[in-house]
Amino acid sequence: MQSTTGKGSHAKRAHGGADVARSRARPRQDERRSRTSARAGSEERERFFSLSLDLLCVAGTDGRFKDLNPRWEQVLGYSLDELMSRPFLDFVHPDDRAPTIAAVETLGKGEAVVCFTNRYRHKDGHYILLEWSSSAVPERQVVYALARDVTEREAISAARRAAEERLQHLLLSSRVVLYAAKASNDFAPTFISNNVAGQLGYGIRELLTPGSWVERIHPEDRERFAAGRAALLEDGTHSCEYRIRHKEGNYRWIHDDSRVVRDAESNAVEVVGSWQDMTERHESEQLIRRQSAALLELSTPLIPISDEILVMPLIGVVDSRRAGQVLEMLLNGIVQRSARVAILDITGVGVVDTKVADTFMRIARAVQLVGTSFILSGIRPDVAQALASLGADLKGLTTHSTLQAAIRQAMMQGGSGVAAR
Repeated sequence: MQSTTGKGSHAKRAHGGADVARSRARPRQDERRSRTSARAGSEERERFFSLSLDLLCVAGTDGRFKDLNPRWEQVLGYSLDELMSRPFLDFVHPDDRAPTIAAVETLGKGEAVVCFTNRYRHKDGHYILLEWSSSAVPERQVVYALARDVTEREAISAARRAAEERLQHLLLSSRVVLYAAKASNDFAPTFISNNVAGQLGYGIRELLTPGSWVERIHPEDRERFAAGRAALLEDGTHSCEYRIRHKEGNYRWIHDDSRVVRDAESNAVEVVGSWQDMTERHESEQLIRRQSAALLELSTPLIPISDEILVMPLIGVVDSRRAGQVLEMLLNGIVQRSARVAILDITGVGVVDTKVADTFMRIARAVQLVGTSFILSGIRPDVAQALASLGADLKGLTTHSTLQAAIRQAMMQGGSGVAAR
């Protein structure tokens, strides 16, 4: 028994000694693993710090960089030693130093600073715009920051803003309103340029309401407008002029040019176009028409010599358009006054060629067809030659060299029964 007990105690002591050895070795193993893990973490941090395309830094609240990644050298051209040897405010644009100091003070209070921008001087003298995201550990007086070079991005944004401002200025100065609309049956507008207010008095929202544009078109023009819109999707383009109600209540003439925008599969995507106020042109055309009518009346006066004798003295050039007007006025005067004799005096017509002479013959026949005697006065030698060269039958055509002679004959005809129907 004693022998057995002794052996067991010896075995227990040996086993206990091994446990003690293992327990002493475990802290050393944990320590080695910890050091290995720390080295790996440090290597990963250094790799990330070195390879990042952003500018990473650790700075002190004393205004100096403590640690910088290599990206700083690539962006600003200075060595890391040069950057860390001076206060970072030395590199900041003078106009940006006060905002930078304010941002550092904010960080010193433990508040993060995000999307802060300032300009840093490149080694060659030009400035780089940096956008910062920073946070601080005030008790350690350390700032951790990430900066990004946004110089090109801001230049592109500035150019885009300038282009947009230029476009808006041009539109506001232009008499042409640009628009876009849905490529559907209602053609509801989706965009209208701001200068529409100067043209028609409405705000953009008032005209973007579905149906608001058509409602303002003059009732007499809506059917024509609808027909043009229906043809637009088939033809691809359309131009028309119609009247639209101004906000003040009067109507304005506009010229509407539109076309369909299609995708790669030829599906209609939208309609784009332009409106231009043509009211002044229409008013000018109406004025010209009124003036033309007044001039026509002055140049082709219809003078009643007696109740049944009319005289129309012509002055100037007679072309096909004027010949038609002369005939229309002469026939209307004959019918209205029941005239028995009509005298057309061409003394004031400068050139009478065969074409003009043929016009006079046609007027004479038309007058005779309504039962009225026709006398052509003011026959000069050149006019006689032109009439003779026509080879027309001049029987029944009474001519005189002067208007006075033509009037005397007309009065004689009146005395022999012209005046007493």
